[in-house]
Order: sequence, then C-alpha cells, then structure tokens
Amino acid sequence: MRVVVTDDHRVVREGLRYMLNDAPGIDVVGEAESGEELLALVATEVVDVVLLDVRMPGMSGLDVLERLAKTAPRVRVLMLSMHDQPAYVRRAIELGAAGYVLKSAGRDELLTALQVAAEGGTYLPGELMEPLAASMAGRTRPSGKLSPREHQVLQLVANGYENKQIATELDLSEATVKTYLRGVFERLEVSSRAEAVAVGLRLGVIE
Repeated sequence: MRVVVTDDHRVVREGLRYMLNDAPGIDVVGEAESGEELLALVATEVVDVVLLDVRMPGMSGLDVLERLAKTAPRVRVLMLSMHDQPAYVRRAIELGAAGYVLKSAGRDELLTALQVAAEGGTYLPGELMEPLAASMAGRTRPSGKLSPREHQVLQLVANGYENKQIATELDLSEATVKTYLRGVFERLEVSSRAEAVAVGLRLGVIE
C-alpha cells in the first residue's frame, strides 16, 4: 500500500511517518504540506491511500478531496482531523472520503483505517457514528424498505465487516454482496457505506 501523508504541520507529518514506517505492507511514498502540493504529487506518483488533514491554509482538505474525486478517483482518501463535528464528517463522506480518523487515534486504529480504505471500505470510528446519524436527522425519511438480506448485509457493515467477510458470513459471492449493497444505497438514498450505517442507525433498522 503506497501512502502519502498530507498536513501543514511538519511535526504531524513526521509523527505519522514514524507510526507507519515499520508497518508491514505500507510504504510512505511522500509527504505534502498543502493541498496544491498533494495534487501535484498525486499527478506524478502512484498512490493508493492519502492521509489528508481536514483544515489547512489555502485549499482545505475538503476542497482537495473534491478535486481528487475528479482527477484521481482511484486514490482512496482518509481524512485526518482534530475536529469531530458531524458537519465535517458528513461532508467528507458525501465527497467520497474512504473514512475519517481523529488525530487522537492510536497506531492500531490508524493501521486498521488504512487497511479498510485500501480494501475499498469506509472507516469511521464508533464515537463518530452516533453524532453523524444525529446530524442527518433532518433529512427526508427514505421511503424504501430493506429486504431481510439487505438488512443482514447492512448490519454486518455496521459491525465493521468488509465485503469479503460478509460474503463468507452469509455464504454469498462478493459480487452478490455488492449487489445487495447497491440496493441498500438506493433504498436509503445514500452513496456510501458510512452514510448507509448512519441512516440505518437513525431509522432504527440496525443496532
């Protein structure tokens, strides 16, 4: 996994690099101190996952995320922040972030988040799920109802399972799991796993 660390504070970048340098399967291939520098780096370097600070001078992390979604959609982006405000989290997920990690997270959580992102999942720590669900309480209630199998799939997503694990648990193919997830997204009117879990929690269809 080729990772780039982006933060306007050198001490944070160095701390993250130190945490990741000896992690198996992870290669920190670059650092950026601004959104502009990151965009230039991604344009010339093969990158799998970007750790991206939410708040930076000039282009904010969310602005950069929006640009990357258009110019480098295959690159997975994990937002990194001191701020746990639901508005930041919700906007990041809406823009296609692969997850949101607080700067207070430990090494094990950071490695887990990177692995989930690299495998195509969406990582949100448990303490952000409930506030995110609450922040979406004013949305129009989706009219679609989940089928029993869609409900099972969504519950496993909420439990932190990735597609391969869900397939094993329910004795399905990964392609079938993806089909059920698309159905969940359509019925709940969301576009990501994290949003689906948040809406599912708000509606009381999962625990």
